[in-house]
Amino acid sequence: MTQDSEPGGIAAARLQSLIQRIERLEEEKRALQEDIKEIYAEAKSAGFDPKVMRAMIKERRMAEADRQEWQALCDVYRAALGMLDGTPLGEAARKRFMPDPPRPPGDEQAETAASDAPPEAPAAPTAEELLSARAQGAAAAAAGRKVTENPFAAGDARRAAWDEGWCGAAGSDGMDIPPAFRRTTPKKGKPNGKGAGA
Repeated sequence: MTQDSEPGGIAAARLQSLIQRIERLEEEKRALQEDIKEIYAEAKSAGFDPKVMRAMIKERRMAEADRQEWQALCDVYRAALGMLDGTPLGEAARKRFMPDPPRPPGDEQAETAASDAPPEAPAAPTAEELLSARAQGAAAAAAGRKVTENPFAAGDARRAAWDEGWCGAAGSDGMDIPPAFRRTTPKKGKPNGKGAGA
């Protein structure tokens, strides 16, 4: 019989050492979690929203490409559910859904000149104008037009209404979302974003 297999031998001492180290780390982890909880309580008493702070921390952990993909997916789901509330569908979401066709050479100069002009502040649209924009978006989807063909300028609440109408008519309810809006890379260690047993 070797020394490692005897009760109280080297193996038992090693096991006890490992268990004690884990217990110390668990204790430190509990202390750190309490510290974090206190910071969130302090933030709440200062007027900050802890739920939003948690979301921001989660987003800050993401790589830039993952964060952009996440934000584009959120925009698409909001548009499909009618939750854009006057904000237009994000440019990243539009590009993900339907990439723009290639531009002819020299077209970039005209676009740059137009983008240098200061934007005019749009007047707030009426409820009828928003309904009309939503109906126009639905009609555009029915006619097979792209979501990128929204005629309203960025910052105009009618742009969001048009997007919502287009998404609703296109059947993009966030559940049967087109492949363009699905995550492009599965989470690490989980093929297709599902557990190994799925």
